[in-house]
Amino acid sequence: MTAQPSRRPVLRLVPITDPTATTTDARWREDAACAGLDTELFFPVDDRAASVETPRRVCRGCPVRAACLADVLATEDPARRYGITGGTTPGERRTLHRAGLTIATTPVAGGDVA
Repeated sequence: MTAQPSRRPVLRLVPITDPTATTTDARWREDAACAGLDTELFFPVDDRAASVETPRRVCRGCPVRAACLADVLATEDPARRYGITGGTTPGERRTLHRAGLTIATTPVAGGDVA
């Protein structure tokens, strides 16, 4: 018996205007790995690696991480960036926003989420 390869998506950064950009509706939240967890976990007191590792671990294993990140990049008020969302810190999302980038996914056999 041979194991079937995983079909996890690879996240790619693309311009906001790219037609392959991930689009979402609110239903992705139903499948989020963080659903039901204490939301305070995703609002660490600082951006030090030790502070953000636990919420990032939750996001790394999330099946809807791309949709979550695309949603926050499309809707977040740039003046009010807080917490870990889609596995990113406010500073990382600020960098993506300033560069005019969002997320697209490409499913590949045996791939990993970047």
